[in-house]
Amino acid sequence: MADQKPPVSFIGLGAMGFGMATHLVKQGYAVTGFDVWGPTLEKFKAAGGLTATTPAEAVAGKAFCVCMVATAQQAQSVLLEGPNAAITTLPKGAALLLSSTVPCDYVQSLEKSLEAAGRGDVLLVDSPVSGGVARAADGTLSIMAGMSDAALAVARPLLAEMADPAKLYIVQGGIGAGSNMKMVHQVLAAIQILAASESMGFADQLGLDLAKAQAAVLASDAWNWMFEHRTPRMLTEFKPIASAVNIIIKDTGIITAEARRSAFPTLLTSVAEQVYYAGIGRGFGPDDDSSLIRLYTEGKGKIGPVHGLAENDEAKIELVLGLLRGVTLCAAAEALAFADAVGLDLDQVFDLCINAAGGSKALEKFGPEIIKAFRNGTAGQGWAAADGGVVLESIAGELQAAVEEAQRIKAPLFLGSASLTAIRLALQTGTAGLAAGAVVKSRPTFYQPYLITANQICTYLVIFRVGRGLIKNHSMEAITKQHFLHHGKANAADPDEKDNCHLCQIRSFETHSTLPITIINTTRDGATLPPDFRFIDKSIIAPDVPVLEDSFRAGCSCEDNEECMYDTCHCLDELAPDSDEESDEFGEPRRRKRFAYHSQGVKAGLLRSNYLETGEQIYECHAGCSCSPDCPNRVVERGRTVPLQIFRTEDRGWGVRCPLPIRKGQFVDRYLGEIITGEEADRRREAAEMAAHKDVYLFALDKFSDKDSLNPMLAGSPLEVDGEYISGPSRFINHSCDPNLRSFARVGDHADKHMHDLGLFALRDIPQYEELTFDYVSKSGDLEEDAHDPSKRQDMTICLCGTEKCRGFLW
Repeated sequence: MADQKPPVSFIGLGAMGFGMATHLVKQGYAVTGFDVWGPTLEKFKAAGGLTATTPAEAVAGKAFCVCMVATAQQAQSVLLEGPNAAITTLPKGAALLLSSTVPCDYVQSLEKSLEAAGRGDVLLVDSPVSGGVARAADGTLSIMAGMSDAALAVARPLLAEMADPAKLYIVQGGIGAGSNMKMVHQVLAAIQILAASESMGFADQLGLDLAKAQAAVLASDAWNWMFEHRTPRMLTEFKPIASAVNIIIKDTGIITAEARRSAFPTLLTSVAEQVYYAGIGRGFGPDDDSSLIRLYTEGKGKIGPVHGLAENDEAKIELVLGLLRGVTLCAAAEALAFADAVGLDLDQVFDLCINAAGGSKALEKFGPEIIKAFRNGTAGQGWAAADGGVVLESIAGELQAAVEEAQRIKAPLFLGSASLTAIRLALQTGTAGLAAGAVVKSRPTFYQPYLITANQICTYLVIFRVGRGLIKNHSMEAITKQHFLHHGKANAADPDEKDNCHLCQIRSFETHSTLPITIINTTRDGATLPPDFRFIDKSIIAPDVPVLEDSFRAGCSCEDNEECMYDTCHCLDELAPDSDEESDEFGEPRRRKRFAYHSQGVKAGLLRSNYLETGEQIYECHAGCSCSPDCPNRVVERGRTVPLQIFRTEDRGWGVRCPLPIRKGQFVDRYLGEIITGEEADRRREAAEMAAHKDVYLFALDKFSDKDSLNPMLAGSPLEVDGEYISGPSRFINHSCDPNLRSFARVGDHADKHMHDLGLFALRDIPQYEELTFDYVSKSGDLEEDAHDPSKRQDMTICLCGTEKCRGFLW
């Protein structure tokens, strides 16, 4: 009796579920099955299983329940809803294995629902599977399981019965982690299922014998598991039906929905999803997914005449192989990049995918170098191919040849065209000889959060990890729960909710569609931005700050924009004359370019090096000038030039970075806030619990202060900008003693010098996703001396920048 195996209930006896359940029967388990389809129950009974007419009947008295239904909605119904739900009779302490492919957030919500229903005793196991019907039947599936330690201790023996010993993956992160692992695997599956149809459809359009094309692919480095297992059915009129189009479209929906929630564009999966929808629209939903080749061949001969350049079968087969090499490489990059984004162990992901239905020669060959790049932080920069290694340009050339031939013969290549775009983007700014795996370098363009805007996703996308799992429930939804449902609608609920919503504030900026601001938290602290903070795109002047009348204002009268670059422009009057003024042939002073920026070539619009070195004030044209808004001397006035991402650092609160490279001398953004008097600034410092904390957000507009000035606005106490509660994204830029940005005083109308802008410019080239910093302290000469004085040291604010040049204290 000690060796007697525990009874098991099995809910969902579809193609995969039936194989899994009958395998357990063969291993000596008493398995009671439930399915809504009567003939399936009869078939299961004939295979030695027991049957039940309801989920409640199936699970009664069973120590284990395996749920293998098709969707999250079905799981919710059979497990929780109604008098016959499994939860009503599931024994105390039973293990519930949810092996369906469902979204991560659903299985996490199921755990909470069980607790809310008083069934926290149930040991929930998040255990989706992969491997196909044959491996289900012989107990060699790949299983990705996330669960508590207590559930693992109970469920592991049953999981081991259904899995290949080398393919039972215990995924760190608890409930939801297993589903994330399966989701990433399905990125490869979804792309490569369609790639099989696309490549064979292309072969057919080229006039190749499909059996010959199939054999060539299987013997090449373009091989992938899906091609091997889908193409035989293309040669037998799509029989037998092994996996319907309706199944993979469910999986792509999970992937793209999670991608939107995670602000992660899945380029190829999204393209594949749209093609699957097209197939369903033609009635292919119940058919085997290999039947999608019809989408690629249905137009053959209907457009013509067409003439390709490939003259023989060998050349045509090389085109097919080039197509698949490019697509499978990009599929590998997309899957691994997504896995990294959701916090999975990349080595474990690789081991799973290479040995399951997502496997490909491309993943096998290039996956390790992509993983290494994510691990050492070079994924966004690219790396050179090793001696004898495959260069990305070679893959691009082969893929481009296929895409161009397809265009000549009017054959569709959905995935091929998208893959070529991704590869070309990676090559745009790369060095010569980029490794093939460096296609993941296109990640800053395609695979990064800033491209997903508030119109597409109405949460902060504040992502934090629990262990290695992923939970997303700290968002603006928690702050403005009702308003969350009304984003983008004219009749949005409460106006105050919209007014207080950070995303709505960001969306209101004119630059939102082209230079979006995003907010992300990948730490464990679950923090969101302060709810009383408000985003603005222009500084606000406090009521008690004196503002000059318009009659005192003046601008240049330059007849064209080019004039504004020279010392004859009124806006540049206050610049000190050059010491080496030259004269023309008539003895008159030669006209010189005096404005702050480069005017020609690749550096046009970038701040000149002498400004970067000296911090000299910048004089610009402005709205009161005769020149146009495109004037080359209106750089700061035109506003922020790059998208920015506010992110949670590990040890210094919030920080800011840019998803794109920033060039030396490039204007980034202004420091915005409420412009207040010096007296009000002092009052706010005194009122703050920590004056040093308040000083982080207060910046004096003192670049032109002069106690001897005849202008009372310059002679008195300087104005200050307070960005603590109202500001732009630059408010979250941290201090560094070795910064990559520098703050410059920018003057528009000279009458407003006391109210100048603070413009942030790049001191050097800044790679994408490097944190942006500037030195909060313009004069630090006394800091070291004060730091050695114990009486002063105790009141000084410690600097946390951690750079080699750190002064130790801010002030």
